[in-house]
Amino acid sequence: MNPRPPRRDTPAKPDGEHPPSKQDDAAHLFYKRLEQTGQLIDVDSSTDLASLPPSVTHVRYPDGRIERIGFSSSPYGAG
Repeated sequence: MNPRPPRRDTPAKPDGEHPPSKQDDAAHLFYKRLEQTGQLIDVDSSTDLASLPPSVTHVRYPDGRIERIGFSSSPYGAG
């Protein structure tokens, strides 16, 4: 079986990089909007997530990873 030749309209990227997709662009815009509204903040490993304001829904770690932080619908927890 012959491998597919690379598409000529997409320049080759070194180290297996791919051009940004529409999904990547949408994610970037989503996170940018969260940052503008104060819902995304930068944290480090020593940050107490429970002490963050309720308006914060996402956190960005120093390694670039972004996570949605959990919340409880009741301030009293279960049971």
